[in-house]
Amino acid sequence: MVRQTALRIFVTVAILLALGAARPAAAEEPAAMPKPKIAVIAIGNVLSERPAAFSLEQLFGGGSKSTALSQLMVTLNKAASDAKLSGVLLDLKGFNLSLAQAQELGEMVQKLRHGGKKVFIFAPAFTPATYILATHAEVILMPEQGNLLIPGVDLGMLFFKGLLDKIGVQADVLQVGKYKGAEEPFTRTEASPEFKEQMTKIVDDLYGQMVNALSANRKLGQEKATAAIDQAWFTGRQAKEAGLVDSLLIRDELKDWLDKRFTTEVEMLADYGNESRKGVDFSSPFAFFSLLMAERSAASNKKPAIAVIYADGVIMDDLADDSGLGGGAVTPARLRKALRKALDDARVKAIVLRVDSPGGSASASDEIWKMFREADRTKPVTVSMGHMAASGGYYIACAGRDISADEATLTGSIGVVGGKLVLQQLMDKIGVNMQEIARGKNAGLFSPVQPFDPDGRALIRKQMEEIYARFTDRVKSARGRKIANIDDVAQGRLFTGADALKAGLVDRIASLDQTVLAAAAAAGIDKDYQVLTLPEPKNFADLIREGLGQTLVPLEMREALAAMPAPMRQAATDVLLMCQSLQPQHVLLALPGIVER
Repeated sequence: MVRQTALRIFVTVAILLALGAARPAAAEEPAAMPKPKIAVIAIGNVLSERPAAFSLEQLFGGGSKSTALSQLMVTLNKAASDAKLSGVLLDLKGFNLSLAQAQELGEMVQKLRHGGKKVFIFAPAFTPATYILATHAEVILMPEQGNLLIPGVDLGMLFFKGLLDKIGVQADVLQVGKYKGAEEPFTRTEASPEFKEQMTKIVDDLYGQMVNALSANRKLGQEKATAAIDQAWFTGRQAKEAGLVDSLLIRDELKDWLDKRFTTEVEMLADYGNESRKGVDFSSPFAFFSLLMAERSAASNKKPAIAVIYADGVIMDDLADDSGLGGGAVTPARLRKALRKALDDARVKAIVLRVDSPGGSASASDEIWKMFREADRTKPVTVSMGHMAASGGYYIACAGRDISADEATLTGSIGVVGGKLVLQQLMDKIGVNMQEIARGKNAGLFSPVQPFDPDGRALIRKQMEEIYARFTDRVKSARGRKIANIDDVAQGRLFTGADALKAGLVDRIASLDQTVLAAAAAAGIDKDYQVLTLPEPKNFADLIREGLGQTLVPLEMREALAAMPAPMRQAATDVLLMCQSLQPQHVLLALPGIVER
């Protein structure tokens, strides 16, 4: 009995084991697929060349903010090399930029796409330049009732003669260079035939670049691209029908749209690349002094470096180191300090001079040229041109051994303007009289109450012609055989970057990012290096040292400028700075204030 029971148990166990072996193993739970990561980069307000200086408005949460092109490029480069990212969403919020800046960022978008990242651009409304940027993306998104404006190219020049006549100020100025035009805002109410001729050529070139961008990037062809520009204004629905955008949605629908695009839920990385900025706790004096004495750079970083030195703004002498008009001025002292820092830093292996300037003081331009020319003997100096590197801006660019520009960069304007503002009629209007007692044939040469006499005018022209000869000599020494005949590119002629390349004024069409990469490769540090931005933005401690509220511009004039549209405000600001430089300098290497829309 016991044996039978044991046998039954054995047989039962054997059967169960056999059945277990035959039964398939339970399937393991599939591992959860990681969510595709999308970097969200929000860009708003005006695009500046480099980080803005600290201001009291920032401290209390006011004032206008800007996005720095240099910081944006760092963020986009980080995204391009981030293996965890599947895509990048650029969210443009009321974004203003120039056509040259659109080309710079467009190159970065192409870099992202070549690296395998999907790039999407969303905006509630597009301007011509922001749309040119968007054409480089894989997908363009906008609301159905949004606006897309692409009416073509419109360059304007501001004329102040009517205003000067009203207030009784006479501009007694001369120019060397048939096409220069820098004196025209003060002496004419419209452009001369010569200046209008070259401005027309510039507009034709920029318009061609716009048509080509639409034709190639959106695969529209030349005819459809031209027709789209002629239509000028599209709603979102009309833009989609015309093939200018790909999908219509509002910002709140972006997440769901991306989920469907990737066929799975995506992870949105908001404010990608931005460091969190904490507010100041005024209840803690330690927090306040932390802001006051904050270190501006990590000296402990021992990586080799490329120094990018910015010359952005009107070129002025050292007495006008900060104009109070926003962004300050380009001065020899400011750049000397930055250059010395780069030369003394053993980590820095090469220097990139980034020029975005309409020019200005002739003497300051020559001083800056000499500084960088001498620096090139110690560390190689290359030049990258931004939106504008004209007149004095091109003068200092000639210090580099190699010059790059964007296709839409405005450059050249090799010429000289000089003279003074005569205030006699203004003084008569307000009841002020000045009696002069002078000795010497030319003692009253720069008197503010009388125009130049024939002898004085001849003397001024002689000095200007000598400065012009020095300018052209600098260009010839820098460009060598790349320019066959200096008169073909001088006389104040203005070029786009594309035409400047053909004329031999620049060596290549390349963005700042590409120029830095080339400089690093030439220095043998293209594997692992850092980029140092100079001059460093002013911090709170700088404001305290230099004095709060310092400005060369009356409050009323600053308020009037603030009321202008951004492009017109910048052009008017440049002209005002030129006026400030003209009084003490008398000779300028400057381009008239140009409004680009």
